[in-house]
Amino acid sequence: MTAAIQTIWAELVATTLADAGVTRCVISPGSRSTPLIAALAREPRLELVTIIDERAAGFFALGAARATGAVLALVCTSGTAAAHYLPAIVEASMAGVPLVAITADRPPELHGCGASQTIDQIKMYGGFVRGAIDLGAPSDGELALRAVRRKIVQAITLARGPHPGPVHVELPLRKPLEPAAPTTDAERALARLAGQLAGAARIAPPTLAPDPGAAAELAAAIAREPDGVIVAGALPAAFAEARAAVFALAARAGYPIIAEAGSQLRFGPRPDGLVGVDHFDLIPPAALPLPRLVIQLGSEPVAAAWPAWAGRLAAAGAARWVLAGHGWHDADSSARGVILGDVAAAIELVSGALAARLPVPRAAPAGASISPSGGPSGGPSGDAAHGWRTAETRAAQAIEIALDGHPRSEAAMIRAAIDALPAGAVLQVGNSLPIRVVDQVCSGGVPRIVLTQRGAAGIDGSIASAAGATCAGQPVLLVLGDVSFAHDLGGLHAARSAIAPRARLVILVIDNRGGQIFAGLPIARTQPAAALERHWITAPEIDPAAVAAALGIRATTATSPTGAAAAIARALEAPGVTVIHAPVTASGAHDVRRAALEHAAASPPLRAARGGPHD
Repeated sequence: MTAAIQTIWAELVATTLADAGVTRCVISPGSRSTPLIAALAREPRLELVTIIDERAAGFFALGAARATGAVLALVCTSGTAAAHYLPAIVEASMAGVPLVAITADRPPELHGCGASQTIDQIKMYGGFVRGAIDLGAPSDGELALRAVRRKIVQAITLARGPHPGPVHVELPLRKPLEPAAPTTDAERALARLAGQLAGAARIAPPTLAPDPGAAAELAAAIAREPDGVIVAGALPAAFAEARAAVFALAARAGYPIIAEAGSQLRFGPRPDGLVGVDHFDLIPPAALPLPRLVIQLGSEPVAAAWPAWAGRLAAAGAARWVLAGHGWHDADSSARGVILGDVAAAIELVSGALAARLPVPRAAPAGASISPSGGPSGGPSGDAAHGWRTAETRAAQAIEIALDGHPRSEAAMIRAAIDALPAGAVLQVGNSLPIRVVDQVCSGGVPRIVLTQRGAAGIDGSIASAAGATCAGQPVLLVLGDVSFAHDLGGLHAARSAIAPRARLVILVIDNRGGQIFAGLPIARTQPAAALERHWITAPEIDPAAVAAALGIRATTATSPTGAAAAIARALEAPGVTVIHAPVTASGAHDVRRAALEHAAASPPLRAARGGPHD
């Protein structure tokens, strides 16, 4: 093997990536990856994003792939650099996000002998990748070159389907690593052959199509059962295109929709007559209806009320069907049926089969009466719809009262921030408390894409992935907590250096002095306060605005909901990254939820709720 042959290999990898439709590579500097990065830099069809921290690079690529739906390539050097990709690869695997991680490696003769920066990288991502492909050390010969191109095409195909996700490509490289031009007849012949192999590579991944028979069985169950509900958990950004189809199915079935923010169904207008239960988590448990059929779209909801309600449904003998997408979302193993395959396609199949069985939609008219007690009135389908409508109305009014009493809470801050977001902007919500608070207090308004990291549901990489999401071309508002912010300071540096010149990223840091989600968990009742604060709450004790300013990033502090809304509006006027530090009361999220539950349980509807139920 010569340096020229290795250069030819690296150039063929770069060319094949572009031929197969990859347009963006996220790279991190290193020595062993030099031949490939040099080749990538010479390929005019590839946009290179350089991020020094491989962990942040992995999440940036994850965010970009999730927002755009396109396959991104990751490239790093050997050793522990490749290990830093693991958190992002885990999330991409669980969420079905297409990535190709290309890791440079030492050649076989340097393994097992104590060579510097040499670890066993084969299968290092275990079962979290859809495939692990070893390109082998560069060598001459036509078959070897054809195999390189074929393996890269295979990697991109695997990443795209039928079960989208990350793929690992291993590339051992030998010194000298610097690019070299062909100097012998054999090297020049190999270069000509590599050039002949180039050309558009058709990628036609197999798809996981939902089973029409299972869809027909579900349609038959819906036609028989007027008392049902549609529950939507986290779904990809592209699912926003299926909003009308979901609403049409709900209208024909006469079923309310419980849609969390990450489902792409929460924000925006809905048809008249459709009951949207946007405050499910604020309905007292005793007031939650128990439908006889539940249709779950995508992941299970994150609402605190969901597990107990799901348990009550199972105990009551309710049938639950899951339109699961590419994963298996049945955490308690109680689903009557799970339909794998694209959720939007499954909805179309179910809707078509249901129309033949139920020609006239069941949806109750918007003005249908509700009994004074809040209980059911009218026929069977009316009973169910009225019960949900009553519970939703009371919960929506209760949250208004609770927010009036806690103006410095994170609930008030988050609502004001999201209300300030203009049409066309993308919302990314951090895990732990923020995603739950959004579900409790936000709905309606303009349609918007909501990005979440609900695959493995970790807090890591939130800032880097939001920076990657700006690659889709829309401004992004990231709402996250102070612990998540502190956990991804490397991502903050990456955001400053990696986003496009005209991109806009606003990071709203809800500072409630630590991981206050633990204050609402049973552990808070079993540990001394000091131990809880030190080992679970873990307040970062940093000033996010000062940290951002130290990195050369625009920063400000907003101490009120109106101040946060104004700061977001200003930040979106200028390209770049802006950090907004929003201090709130430590217990505000729990106080608001507790107060809303108490008001909903004790009081009948008294006034029109903000936005009202969607009816």
